[in-house]
Amino acid sequence: MKKKVLITHRIRSSHLDKIIQEIGGEAEIIFEPDKSKIGEFIEDVEVIFGDFDREHVLKAKNLRWVHLGYAGVDMILYPEVVNSNIIVTCSKGIHQYHMTEFLFGMILTLTRGFKKIYSSQRLKIWDKQVARDFESLYGKTMGILGLGNIGRQIAKVAKAFGMYVIGMKRTNAKVEYVDEIVTREGFQHLLESSDFIVVVLPLTDETYHLIGEKEFEMMKRKPYFFNIGRGAVVDEKALVKALKEGKIRGAGIDVFEDEPLPSDSPLWEMENVVVTPHVAGLFPNYWEEPTNLFIENFKRYVNGEELINIVDKFAGY
Repeated sequence: MKKKVLITHRIRSSHLDKIIQEIGGEAEIIFEPDKSKIGEFIEDVEVIFGDFDREHVLKAKNLRWVHLGYAGVDMILYPEVVNSNIIVTCSKGIHQYHMTEFLFGMILTLTRGFKKIYSSQRLKIWDKQVARDFESLYGKTMGILGLGNIGRQIAKVAKAFGMYVIGMKRTNAKVEYVDEIVTREGFQHLLESSDFIVVVLPLTDETYHLIGEKEFEMMKRKPYFFNIGRGAVVDEKALVKALKEGKIRGAGIDVFEDEPLPSDSPLWEMENVVVTPHVAGLFPNYWEEPTNLFIENFKRYVNGEELINIVDKFAGY
């Protein structure tokens, strides 16, 4: 009997065709990216490739496995999923190069005055005085909160710029390209010592509002601050306050507590802030890699083999 598979991600028709070609012999595949419609047939779905609402879990009596095309999984870790036998897998490991490129684009935009340079270009103004505000990465310290695939790649590139790297993770086991490892006990040291602070943490109960007013006060070097992880890891009101009071030099923010970022947010109009619409992890033909990973995992699933990227539902990643 074929396994009923629901795809809610808005993948391209070419990717859908590939899934049908590769696993169609073992699966009845339903493609429905409109979540308002999936309640009609979700009751006997066994596998979902995509996200869904909490109400759908209550109806999905036969659901056994969910694969997400992203690294983050917080949006589907409802209590009914966490406290069940449903397996959750994700697509971590595909974003590190692209997100690192994006991050350093934001960093150089701020430290090399590109916002002013672009403005002068539009006005046809030859303004070499902009160079007075240039800042170098060489010899500076970068603090990275989260040393998963993305954090480790950021560390590697930071070292290529001649930076000193401090990273925070759960254990103090050595990580290549990271000069100092701290755990939560050393969190304050990282904040006090860094000229650039980068957040690449998942959103969990432990990381919610990890960076707030108290933490911005600890940042003695008035660093540049970047969040490309999850918006709610940072208290956005405290971030705005820190920027207004000069506690940090500037910020590059790709993720926000409320998305889209409300039009009345002060972040939109701050000269020393780069606001981007949660796109740091995207790249050309994005869905190719998550689709391939889902196909490989489906073959493992039907053969009773261990799946790739199984999520610890209680840890949240």
